Amino acid sequence: MIIHRTTSSPIWWLSGIALLALAWWGKPLVLSDQFENHFYGLFYYSILAGMALFWALPSEQRFLPENGGVFERRTMLFGLIPIRKISAPVSAFSEIRLEQDPNLFRKDTIWLIVCGIKDDAEQVERFAFANWPASANHLIKAQAMVEQLSQATGLAIQLARPD
Repeated sequence: MIIHRTTSSPIWWLSGIALLALAWWGKPLVLSDQFENHFYGLFYYSILAGMALFWALPSEQRFLPENGGVFERRTMLFGLIPIRKISAPVSAFSEIRLEQDPNLFRKDTIWLIVCGIKDDAEQVERFAFANWPASANHLIKAQAMVEQLSQATGLAIQLARPD
């Protein structure tokens, strides 16, 4: 079994701590006696609740070798309890790629994508297995995971590397 978890990143944990700090910082807005502060506090905590919802539902991608091989994406509550699962058989895919997504304000992103190709070269299935910031260390990790997935699934590796 090959697994890539969002919760294994330190930034996920730091984001949770930052959300708690922001919740504490906004307390004076709701504890005030002024109506305007209550209005701003409601707005502030509504935005914070939306951010906490996205933070509390990280994803986990994994490859399960049983039953001919299955790629599975699970949405987890706090990274512990699966609440949604999407899966696709390995037979729906034909190759593994590393793609680079340019970002304007931060480092580019390297994506490990599992792709299926029709006979007329039209892509039919894409499964984003993992992503990392584009750096030399993360590129080495990405290439190692590509090799590991290729050996486990028997899928070909597309040779184009991210820049």
